[in-house]
Amino acid sequence: MPIEHETRDGALVWIRNPVTGVISYVVDVRAKSFAFTLGREAGQRERAAALDAEQIARATEVCAFCPGNESLTTREIFLVTPAEMPGWTGAAASGGSDAGAWVIRVFNNLFPRIPAELTANRNESYIVVEDPRHFVENPRGPGDLLYTGLLGEEHFFELLRADVRVMLMSRQNRAVRSIVIRKNQGRESGASQPHLHQQILGSPEPFPAVAAEARAEREIPGMFEEIINLMDRLGLMIENHGNIVSYASPIGAFPRSYDVVMRQHRDALLSDLSADELRGFGRAIFRILALMGPIPLDYEIHQGEGLPLHAHINARLYPYSNVAGTLNLPNTLLASAAALREALARG
Repeated sequence: MPIEHETRDGALVWIRNPVTGVISYVVDVRAKSFAFTLGREAGQRERAAALDAEQIARATEVCAFCPGNESLTTREIFLVTPAEMPGWTGAAASGGSDAGAWVIRVFNNLFPRIPAELTANRNESYIVVEDPRHFVENPRGPGDLLYTGLLGEEHFFELLRADVRVMLMSRQNRAVRSIVIRKNQGRESGASQPHLHQQILGSPEPFPAVAAEARAEREIPGMFEEIINLMDRLGLMIENHGNIVSYASPIGAFPRSYDVVMRQHRDALLSDLSADELRGFGRAIFRILALMGPIPLDYEIHQGEGLPLHAHINARLYPYSNVAGTLNLPNTLLASAAALREALARG
């Protein structure tokens, strides 16, 4: 069954998400005012003065994810040290006497997302702190936090390698049948901690979103390939490297959503990839994150039986209205995809 949608003069008018059933309508949002939802935040940014050393120290002293505060979290499972990442350039800017002890730190979440009783009494909720730095260099306000898009492709690759280590450890628990990697960036995305980090969650059953995708793929054989081909025809493709593709997704959870799909890696887990494959998948994700910058966002890496390995990336800066299973998309979607392609081509 084809993906339900309508185009007029080659432009997308509406499309139904084959997994959730949500219908997205392409509309002209230029006349809509978002001052109520965005105005106060923008004004606060304009008035923010540069943070002094005392303000920076106060913020980092209470951050559980900053170096020197390791006792505020559960005991670490493993560290990735500067010696293991010789290309890391953050030592001088990370601050604190313990700044050089680690670059990536992994420990159990103090508040398990999945009750331990469901996973053989083992906490399968993990936190991966991506970098010891709390702020960008010379922050001008408390919101000038380090963000994933500043880390660099090699750092992001090492971050995925750390994720794989956690997955291999979690998969030793026979009660774990599904693993998802989740990132929230910014308060508006639901991040509970300002310091950049990921979550890795192990579950005794496929996560609902992953199970829904697998069910849709069974009901519509070749669904992901059909979506990829449709995105290409609509001009929404961002990068196409054969096995790894990325595109602006009009069937995403938010008006600005992007997918990265390893189309030939069906049933594969992140931990099944070779180093080169992992690097390629990570590069496609990171290049979108780098262009999105510090705005609020989230991403999830989905992996499971019957599915190609893929990631969903959602920008949370833009207001949206999901009403009774309908979602409005900006009619600048095509232009935005073209702008991303041009930016990536320029490097």
